[in-house]
Amino acid sequence: MLQNEPTCAAGRTAFSTSVSDTAGAVGVPDGRRWYVAIVNHGMERLCCNKLKETGFESYLPLQTVVRRYSNGRKKKVDRLVLPSKVFVRATEQERLKQVVTLPLVNRFLADRARKASPEAPSPAAVIPDEEMRMFRIMLEQEDYPVSLEESLVAFSSGDRVRVSRGKLAGLEGTVKQAEDGKRFLYISLSILGAARVEIDRADVVLI
Repeated sequence: MLQNEPTCAAGRTAFSTSVSDTAGAVGVPDGRRWYVAIVNHGMERLCCNKLKETGFESYLPLQTVVRRYSNGRKKKVDRLVLPSKVFVRATEQERLKQVVTLPLVNRFLADRARKASPEAPSPAAVIPDEEMRMFRIMLEQEDYPVSLEESLVAFSSGDRVRVSRGKLAGLEGTVKQAEDGKRFLYISLSILGAARVEIDRADVVLI
C-alpha cells in the first residue's frame, strides 16, 4: 500500500490535472459533496489512497516546503496542511453506507451550527465545491506556506480582492494586514475556518 502514496500527493500538480471532471463543477447533478473524514495521525496518505482505490474522489491537502536543518542542510518535504483530515467527495448515502465503514475512517467533521436541537447529533460538515476549488488552487503555489485560521470574524470587514498576477491569478478572497505589515489572503472554508497565505499587495486589486 505504501508504494501508492504518491497518488494523493498528485494534488500538488497543475490544478487543471489535479481535479476530476466533476470536482467543483457547477450544476453537476450527482449529489456528491465534499466531506472531511477524521483519521488517525499518520494514516492520512493511506486513507486517501484507500478511498481512491474504492472509487471515491479524495484529496489530501499537502504543500511542498523547504525544511532547514541545524547543520545547514535544506530538503524539500511534503507538509500536511490539515493533520488527521482527508477530504472525500461522496453522496450522503455513500458516506453513511460505504465511506464510514472503511477501517481508517474514525468519523466525520461535524457542523455543530446545523444541529436541529440541542439533543440531536450534529450533521456532517459539508465543504462547498467552489471553496474546495479555491483552496486547492491556493495550495498549488509553493512560494509561501498555507495555514488555517479558525474564524473569519477578525477580518470579515476587510477588503475583498482578486489576485491579478502570479500563480494565484484569478483567486478572490479577503485581505488582512498583520501588525508586522505583512498582508495575507484568506479563502473561506466554511466550518474549517479560512485558509491563509501571505501575498504581495501589488498582486491584488479591489473588487
